[in-house]
Amino acid sequence: MGRRFSMQVRDAIRMADSMMPLSGDVEDLLTNLSRTRDRRISILTAPLTSPLSGLLIATGKADYVVVGDEASPERQVAIVCHEVAHLLLGHDDNQPLSSGLIESGLLQGLNPDLVRSVVAGRHAYAHATELDAETVATHISIQLRRRVMRGGHTYYDELWW
Repeated sequence: MGRRFSMQVRDAIRMADSMMPLSGDVEDLLTNLSRTRDRRISILTAPLTSPLSGLLIATGKADYVVVGDEASPERQVAIVCHEVAHLLLGHDDNQPLSSGLIESGLLQGLNPDLVRSVVAGRHAYAHATELDAETVATHISIQLRRRVMRGGHTYYDELWW
């Protein structure tokens, strides 16, 4: 028997569907999500030096999805969809920056004690929370791909060519 989705997952999927771009481009999805949240959301690439493949940094004025610069364009989209899912599920509202930022290597060269005093660590998500995010991310990815198959363009187009 399949897994029953929580109301939170169903709501996140409905919200994702309401902002799904006809183009199928993840950048267009972020633009729509930015309008809905009334704050900019940008993709940043960086040399992540830990097992982290992606990271969501929510600031007071904007959100940033950081993806490893070694990731393929397809993997980058999967990471972005996963981090967007966390936003839609409300997992990162009013949360301090996670210790993942410290572990990512993005703050190299700074005094580790200073960084820890500024960047409050967040406890790791429970397994169910990550599973919910991956469920929503998979739905988003499928919907984006379906739109591309109908003639849209993708984030990959510019990265591959």
